[in-house]
Amino acid sequence: MQREILLWCVGAPAAVSLACLLLAFWVARREHWLTQYVVPAIATLGWCAAIAVTLVIRQEFDASALSWWNLEAWQQIHVPLTLTALFLALTATPQARAHEFRWVAATLGCIALAMVAMPSGEGWVDLFPEHRAWMAAVAGASLLNLWMLDQMSRRGTERWILLVALAGLAGPTILAATAYAGLAEWGFAAIVATLVFAVGAACLPKQNLWCVAYPATLFAVCTTAAGRFYTYEDHPAWLYGLLLLTPSCIGAVDWILRNRPTYARIAVAAVLAGLIIGVAAWFLLARTSQY
Repeated sequence: MQREILLWCVGAPAAVSLACLLLAFWVARREHWLTQYVVPAIATLGWCAAIAVTLVIRQEFDASALSWWNLEAWQQIHVPLTLTALFLALTATPQARAHEFRWVAATLGCIALAMVAMPSGEGWVDLFPEHRAWMAAVAGASLLNLWMLDQMSRRGTERWILLVALAGLAGPTILAATAYAGLAEWGFAAIVATLVFAVGAACLPKQNLWCVAYPATLFAVCTTAAGRFYTYEDHPAWLYGLLLLTPSCIGAVDWILRNRPTYARIAVAAVLAGLIIGVAAWFLLARTSQY
């Protein structure tokens, strides 16, 4: 069992991500105006494909009987997540960023994602009253995180912005680990895939590989929502808020320090991320160990 987890939650997403990263490197060497669109698209779709492999194999989907309606909400989010992230990656050029329509479309994508992320069916009837608040939280946190990361990318953070996305994935994955093993495995695959692209972005910062932050932060928000509905613990609202808005918290502090040297901004971001992850881990794991 442990060998299978290492293979499909670490090895498989790492291999798919690395293959797509090498393809992006190869395309980036071609001097063509389409490169600015193709490279971030390859990176974004590669990240989504990497975590899809883990989902399909670990959940043992039967292709002949597979149906959208048979999937759980946390599995269905992969479709609107991929489409929203791909749109943002394709419009991450300086020219496209100037259009207001970009964020109108992103808002619609976040709303669709929030609607899909809510579990439905007879088994969830007792939690239906919470759906409205959580849909608003998922849509709002997704949009705010996307905007914050997009703004960070304009301040010379292309080499390390994916580390912020990694920090945003850590807390939700810990929450998932205390609630549902399948969800936790998917979260770990997302961390591995993001780490691979983070290395690539550090080596090739001008090719918009940082756009992987788009699907990563959307995934983190949806994982937090799924963790809420699958856990039996009554965690406080402030903890969920912290997990939902980790990238925005780091982005806000970085905006304050925008005129400081890069090393100082990275150091502060690392300390803040460590504090957020530490608080979340201590609170979640401490409460779980009591039972």
